[in-house]
Amino acid sequence: MDILAFIMEVEAITLSGALSPGPLTVSAASLGIKSGKKAGFLISLGHMTFELPLVLLIAAGVSIVAQSFRSILSLIGGIFLLYFAFTQLRSLRKASIDISEGKGNAFLAGIMLTALNPYFIVWWLTVGTKLVMDSMQLFPLGVLFMYILHVWMDFAWLVFIAYIFYKGSRLNEPALKVIMGILSFVLIFFGVEFIYSAFK
Repeated sequence: MDILAFIMEVEAITLSGALSPGPLTVSAASLGIKSGKKAGFLISLGHMTFELPLVLLIAAGVSIVAQSFRSILSLIGGIFLLYFAFTQLRSLRKASIDISEGKGNAFLAGIMLTALNPYFIVWWLTVGTKLVMDSMQLFPLGVLFMYILHVWMDFAWLVFIAYIFYKGSRLNEPALKVIMGILSFVLIFFGVEFIYSAFK
């Protein structure tokens, strides 16, 4: 495989995963309402903080061991998502929403929603593992080259989502509460789905 073909492969596969609706995208929208592009950047940074070591571990050959932890990740991840969603719903009971709250949570949310997402882990242990293997055939630092091609799209997408919802949050208070309420229920859906998959 030549470099151009490899770049096209990584970008196409990454695009299909990054743009799909999931907990990271929903959290970028939710926290973006409060702090705009900064939330999207911090979530992406938290995401990368967990993802890069995982990619390097896959390159080192530990994917079979990691697969055995899928059910545990599903259960813990589901509980975390429910906690995240109900905390947000509880904040909507206030008379007014302080959009300056919660700015420090974005980085942690990026780490937790990545580390405790079993579908993310499975993606890297299947589709992602092929990208790692292909990258290792290019040159010694092929894995890092592949990861740069991959991760910039995560940053671009999550920052974009956070910014769009931040601009939309300049709406009146009732409309803002409705938006945040809908996002919270979407997170609850993912949380229940994660917990269900842990026992399936």
